[in-house]
Amino acid sequence: MNILCHLKMSLIALGFTFIPLLASASERVGDFSLLDQHGVFHQMSWYDDHKLIALLVQANDSAATQKALPQFKALQARYDELGVEFMMINPMGKTNRAAVAQQLLDWNVHFPVLMDDAKVISQSLGINTTGEVLLFDPGSFTVEYRGPVSNAATAIEEVLAGQVVSAAIVASSTAIDVSYPTAQQHQRDGVSYEKDVAPILAQNCASCHREGGIAPFALDSHAMAQGWSPMIREVLMTKRMPPGQLDSHVGEFINDMLITDAEVQLIIHWADAGAPKDGTVDPLAQLSWPKTKWAFGEPDYIIKLPEQSVPPTGVLDYRQVSVPIDIPA
Repeated sequence: MNILCHLKMSLIALGFTFIPLLASASERVGDFSLLDQHGVFHQMSWYDDHKLIALLVQANDSAATQKALPQFKALQARYDELGVEFMMINPMGKTNRAAVAQQLLDWNVHFPVLMDDAKVISQSLGINTTGEVLLFDPGSFTVEYRGPVSNAATAIEEVLAGQVVSAAIVASSTAIDVSYPTAQQHQRDGVSYEKDVAPILAQNCASCHREGGIAPFALDSHAMAQGWSPMIREVLMTKRMPPGQLDSHVGEFINDMLITDAEVQLIIHWADAGAPKDGTVDPLAQLSWPKTKWAFGEPDYIIKLPEQSVPPTGVLDYRQVSVPIDIPA
């Protein structure tokens, strides 16, 4: 995973356990990104100029979602200009964008629906039923409220007033439960570093993340993968990696390095469990690379940039550097 150099790893302890299927209100979830039903990218930290993001849990066959829509639309009309962004989230993992888009047309609503195909975001948010509303703080990355739409206005008012939400979790009674069988299986049986995770990292990440490679650290052992597992989890949750941010629903690309939803689940569940090592072989330690810094062979032409001074911390203004390009005829 070609993690950008300016990203900094949080100092997070490695004693993770799997995130429960019902996360507590005000529990930090972290930043995340999802594509909506039209393929538009939404990253929660981009909405940090808002007080809250209201998420209505959607499923095409959910009467509870449809029943909640009038009140959800009324909340949008009331609070949209007061710093609350309104979206929906689909935790069903059916990869059915077109069907979801058509369902919203049938309902005559126009909210973006965040499609959680891998279901890892919904699990982290603690979503367990359709038709409920979550209020997510894009500044602290915490869920401030979960429950029926009828109670959401009170929670919004309290947040806008700078108060602690008095009823952060309110039980919902709906028809469709959201389950996470893959997560439960991984928690029960464990995820193998040797058989499951290391081959994914070797195939998709290590060609850049190697000694002398373009990426900032080498994934050349379990120890390195475990040490960087919080960052690996973060860049998968925000879709910063794999590089390119390609939409797997659109076209085919050579060397795309895309990983499947099942592979995303394996890596994140392994990281959440503390990134343990199993077996007697370390596949990453067995990798060997040619004596070159170029992952895909020597380039035909190299453009050399003048050396730049970059401080270890802080935000830099964009730089415009003119570089002569003299490609031989």
